Amino acid sequence: MNRTDWFADARFGLFLHWGLYAIPGRGEWTYAMDRWEPGIYEALQQQFDPVDFDPALWACLAKAAGMRYVVFTTRHHDGFCMFDSHYTDYKITNTPYGRDVTRMLADAFRAEGLGVGFYHSLPDWTHPGYADPESPEFYQTGKVPVATPEDHAAYRDLLYNHIEQLMTEYGKIDILFLDYTSKHKADEDYFDRERILEMVYRLQPEIIVNDRLSYFKDNVRDFDYYTPEICLLNDQLKVKGKPVLWETCATMNHHWGYCGDDTAYKDLHTLTTGLMGCVSHNGNLLLNIGPDPLGRFPEQAVERLQQLADWYQWAGEAIFGCGASDYTPPFGCAYTQKGNTLYCYLLTAPMGDLILPELKGKIRRITDLRTGAEIPMIDHWGFELLRPDEQRIRPTDPQPGDVFKIELV
Repeated sequence: MNRTDWFADARFGLFLHWGLYAIPGRGEWTYAMDRWEPGIYEALQQQFDPVDFDPALWACLAKAAGMRYVVFTTRHHDGFCMFDSHYTDYKITNTPYGRDVTRMLADAFRAEGLGVGFYHSLPDWTHPGYADPESPEFYQTGKVPVATPEDHAAYRDLLYNHIEQLMTEYGKIDILFLDYTSKHKADEDYFDRERILEMVYRLQPEIIVNDRLSYFKDNVRDFDYYTPEICLLNDQLKVKGKPVLWETCATMNHHWGYCGDDTAYKDLHTLTTGLMGCVSHNGNLLLNIGPDPLGRFPEQAVERLQQLADWYQWAGEAIFGCGASDYTPPFGCAYTQKGNTLYCYLLTAPMGDLILPELKGKIRRITDLRTGAEIPMIDHWGFELLRPDEQRIRPTDPQPGDVFKIELV
């Protein structure tokens, strides 16, 4: 079995952006985008006390919603470590809470049989060795910071040491999600890519690592999987002319980190359409939630997870182990396929009958997974103007988000 096979089967994961930025509640980029007096943001460390953090509950909610793995922000761009770093005091274990939430979360998700992934930021806005036009200094002063060679070397060592600690002290890690690829560093190996990857694969030989150690993809090594963001691709992603594993990450609302004013959560149909859209092109969806300062999922996020859980109860077989189909779906639909079974997802309610291209004489049975009703094939009327390979079907009261199981002969 290939070490990436489980990822291609899983199709659906939970992304968690959680850190000090939850306290001001203005998203994970507040350190850069808002004007903080020196030391004020860092002092939030003394307020961080997520007493309601319940990773077992998070894991249960994710599993019920059909998610098969989690990716957790061990450190975001603000430099604050959500694990018990050996290399900085700027960390979760030096807060009033005092506990290693990364370890607690990894243990809880593994206990539910879910894969464990760690997100780790390549930038560190608090380190003098990291300099970029997308740093807080530039946003706030208009001047691009400059790192000395000595500071940059120290920064790269810190990055390496943090990743090494995460790879050695937290059990088996299934995914390493390194973020982000800066267009300003597209022509240089700013992070010492091969040094990091040699260590990661040596310590975690079954891990898969994303592509963000390089901005351009065609002139570097192949990565395990590729990560377009907040979008659905129109087709199977190809790199260097070859199909690759891919995953899009997307937010439930408009922010990655907790934002108290952002109540614009996507509805269930938008979320299921995004998921099925990814699977229909051999991709995964990593759906993000930003927990609040007390360690709780926002109420609307919990509601969406529960709605996804209800949908998953009857539609889940159209996701896991499924991928793209070579058949052309009818208008307003998307196909996923597993073996000899097609799954037809309704992007919108059809006006009436559906016309299935290429399937005349190839169908054994069609079932609406939501209702359990068998869907009749219409061969006695209305087929005189169809193409010879088209099959007309007549679902009863179809709804957006319905999935029709098409069993082929």
